[in-house]
Amino acid sequence: MNFNSMLTMSISLILLSISMFMLFNNTFLYFTIPMENMLSFQVQLSSMLDWMSCLFMSTVLMISSMIMVFSMYYIPKNEHKQFHLMLLMFILSMMILILSNNLFLMLLGWDMLGVSSYILVIYYQNWSTASCGSITLLTNRIGDIMILLSISMLMLTLSWELNMNEMFPLLILIMLMLASCTKSAQFPFSAWLPMAMSAPTPISALVHSSTLVTAGIYLMIRITTNIHPFILISLMFISSITALYAGLSANWEQDLKKIIALSTLSQMAMMMFAISIKSSSLSYFHLIIHAYFKSLMFMCAGILIHESSYQDMRLMSNSNYNPSINSTLALTNMALMGLPFTSGFFSKDNIIEFMINSKLETTLSLMMILSIGMTSSYSLRMMYLSSKLLIKSKPDSFNHTSIYSNSPMMMMSIMPLILGTSMLWMMKPQNMFIFPNHYKFLITITLIMGFMTGMLLSFKSFIYKSMGQFSLSLWFTHIISTKLFNRWFPMMIISFNNDKNWQEMYGPNNSFKQTMKSIMIPESTKSSTLMMLLMISLIPIMMI
Repeated sequence: MNFNSMLTMSISLILLSISMFMLFNNTFLYFTIPMENMLSFQVQLSSMLDWMSCLFMSTVLMISSMIMVFSMYYIPKNEHKQFHLMLLMFILSMMILILSNNLFLMLLGWDMLGVSSYILVIYYQNWSTASCGSITLLTNRIGDIMILLSISMLMLTLSWELNMNEMFPLLILIMLMLASCTKSAQFPFSAWLPMAMSAPTPISALVHSSTLVTAGIYLMIRITTNIHPFILISLMFISSITALYAGLSANWEQDLKKIIALSTLSQMAMMMFAISIKSSSLSYFHLIIHAYFKSLMFMCAGILIHESSYQDMRLMSNSNYNPSINSTLALTNMALMGLPFTSGFFSKDNIIEFMINSKLETTLSLMMILSIGMTSSYSLRMMYLSSKLLIKSKPDSFNHTSIYSNSPMMMMSIMPLILGTSMLWMMKPQNMFIFPNHYKFLITITLIMGFMTGMLLSFKSFIYKSMGQFSLSLWFTHIISTKLFNRWFPMMIISFNNDKNWQEMYGPNNSFKQTMKSIMIPESTKSSTLMMLLMISLIPIMMI
């Protein structure tokens, strides 16, 4: 391990100890830094250190330390330094966002996240990554605009604190909800998350699966103490729609990293749904567990892509059979599906049971239960297609794995097994519900039906391919992310010319060109034009 990974792991363990101390003693620390004070107008940067922020920071730093070790296997040796600097920039912006308790400091971390995410997505520097990075940046920019408008509108109340949101008007809460939906890739801003998979796999494991996309969830957890019922109902509809079409799209996707990205999208929707049913503790519980097993899943996918030289599952084959990779991938898939006695079971099952107990709208509840079945379906299909044992006659088909790829995977593989029970004992997010048997077995039956569907989807047929046309386009939400920007492109060109080239457009250079054009006109044309203009100007006088 290098120095950066050892340092981040040490800070992570210290923050974990502080988090446990604050949780058991029910304490927190609150800091304010005054920035501007004029009469009754006071701007201050405030941060709150409680058990939730400490545990989240510990999770981010622990995953980052493992990714730094893993990147030494995945990234060329001469690029390690700049890659680690990019990761440290992202970690710093994430720390600022987690510690912030008012909108000023949160906007700083939010904008830094957007910039660092764009830099990491365009890491390979080609046309494909440039287009994906632009859509990522522009989609997240909508959330930045919403937060800026919220800050300006809260000048009326002079309170920007997140823990005093009972003073926030409904319009402010709607803007913050839209901002969190852009960062967490909820409907209709979902298209940027699969496109961000053009980044290297270590970046996807850290940024686009476990930490960056959870920033919107974390914001909604912070502001849902006294939230308006309209926001809860809106979140319920948005999250259920997102979970449904993310699961459908993953069942027809062939790219391994995009399938994992769509599963991340589905899990983000489940966290948003938990917030909408007033169960923020369960949402936070699932957020921490999901961060660990999803980053581990991306590590396994990165090794498979690196060893097989393909990202399309139809072309992949595990010619150099490594049982540790396949078993770890199977373990993370079990946690993702929520099979009993894995970490994902304790959070997902509690969310579904709380949803059934709260007697919500039947359609939305069925949509979320259906998404669980689709999760098991695409997970089984992904395992089947990515782990084929085929002989490949390629000169470079030998094993490249090393201690840098296997050690973080082995250290993280224990998390999908023990993290759920340990956090359940410590946090006690909700009491266990006692349901009739037909309710308790509903989730298990849904999982079994998802298994059967996953086996059927592994076969290729014309009906199967024709049904997937709508799903692969994310049910036409990609139009919002791509076609609308094409409509705005002429306006962007005009703005670019006026903003960047105003000296050339309106300065001496353009004046000289216009003068030269007038000089080049023949004298006869000039005199005839002057006579015509004179006649036109005399017409009103003659009429009078």
